[in-house]
Amino acid sequence: MMLNAVVGGTPGKDCGGFCKFCYFKSVDYKNLDSLKIGCQYCPPDQVGCSHCREVINDIQTGFRPLPKVLGDIENLLRWQTLLGNLNYKDLKVVTASWADIIFYPELNELLTTLKDWGLHTHLGYTSGKGIKDGNLAGELISLGVEEVNFSVVSMNPQIRSKWMGDKSPEESFKALKIFCEGIDVNASTVVIPGVINEDDIFKTCSILEDWGVKTFLMTRFANFKSEGLIYNDQAVLEGVTTQPYEQFQKLVEKVSREFSFRVLGAPFFDPEKNAPYILSQENNWKYLDRLPEVTREATIITSQLSYKPLHKIFSKIAADKVNVVKVDKEIGDLITHDDLESVDLSMIKKKVIIPGGALVHDKQASDILNKDGDRRTVVRGPLWLFYYDFELLDDKNVLEYELGCFKKLIDKINH
Repeated sequence: MMLNAVVGGTPGKDCGGFCKFCYFKSVDYKNLDSLKIGCQYCPPDQVGCSHCREVINDIQTGFRPLPKVLGDIENLLRWQTLLGNLNYKDLKVVTASWADIIFYPELNELLTTLKDWGLHTHLGYTSGKGIKDGNLAGELISLGVEEVNFSVVSMNPQIRSKWMGDKSPEESFKALKIFCEGIDVNASTVVIPGVINEDDIFKTCSILEDWGVKTFLMTRFANFKSEGLIYNDQAVLEGVTTQPYEQFQKLVEKVSREFSFRVLGAPFFDPEKNAPYILSQENNWKYLDRLPEVTREATIITSQLSYKPLHKIFSKIAADKVNVVKVDKEIGDLITHDDLESVDLSMIKKKVIIPGGALVHDKQASDILNKDGDRRTVVRGPLWLFYYDFELLDDKNVLEYELGCFKKLIDKINH
C-alpha cells in the first residue's frame, strides 16, 4: 500500500531550473486562473473547487512546510487505521512533488521522521540535478529510502548538461549507480526526436541493465495542447514535431524485447501486457461475451488515443446502439470544455458519456453538448477503463479488471 506525502514545489524554481524539454517551461503562470478548469467534484453552480484547483495551485505555491506535510501523513494514517487497511509492513510513503524532491529543503528531516515512525519511503521524481556529491544517494538510503524515480534522460553527460542543465552529470551518474545497487530504481527518459533517439536510449539502457535498474519509463515528448499540455499556449520546443504514437509504441516494444528490466511507455503503454485496452485485441474478443447486454443508445466521447480501442470494442458488442466520437486531445482525463466545443453535435445521441476524470464542469459539459437545442443527458463514465500499473497484477487479473471497468461503463449507458 502507498500513501502520498505531498511536498509541493514549483516547476523551474524548485528543481534546479527548467529542462529544455519540460512542458512547464512555456506556462504563463500569471494567467493560470483564466483556464476555468472544472471537474467532477465541483459544486453544481461553481466552476472550480479545491480538487481541481490543486492542478493549478500546487504548481504556484512552492514547497510546503514540513509540519504541514507530516500532518497530512498523520491524517492519512489515521484514516487508513479507521478503515482497517493499515499494515505497516506493506506500507510505503511516496514523496510527491511537482518539482524535484532532492531540492526539498527539509528532505532529511522528513525522511528521518518517517523512518522513526517505522515507515518505508519511495522518493518521487528527481532528475539528479540537485546532487552535487553522488554519495548523497547512500545517505538517503540510510534514512530509509527503498525506492526512487530517477529521470536519467541520457547517460551521455553532454546531453544532460545541455538539455537538463545538469552542472555535475558525473555525480548524478554516481548517485544513480549507488541507488541501483542498493534499492529499487525506476529510471526514465524523454523520447525527443533528433535529441534522445533510439541509439542513445539503447546505450543508456545497456548501462542501466548492468547496474540493476528495476524499471525504465519512456515518455513520449509532448509539445502541443492536443498532446495534453493544458497549461500551455505555445510549443515547448519550436520546430520539433512529436513522434507519432504508433511509432513510439514500436520503439518501446523494441527496447522491452532487448533488455531484461521492465519497460513502460507514457502515454501509458505496457508492451509486456500489450496494454491498455486488452479487450480490444482480437485474441481477447471471446471475453466480450462476459459483458452485460447494451440495452440503450449512447455516444461515448473520448480521446484520440482511446478512440480506436473503444470503437473496436463497441463495434463488436453494440454497433447499432453506441457510437464513439473523439476530440482533439490525446488523453481523456485532460479533456476540457474547449475540447467539447469542437464536437459535431449531429453525431451525438440523446445520451452522452464523457470521460470520468475529464477536467470540465458537469454543467459546462451539458450546456456545450446541448447548445443546438436538443435535450441530451450527459454523464461521466468510470474513472478508469484499464489498469495502469501492472506491477502486482498477473494477466488474468488485468483482464478481470478491464471487464469490471467496462461493466461499469455499460451500466452508465443502460441507466
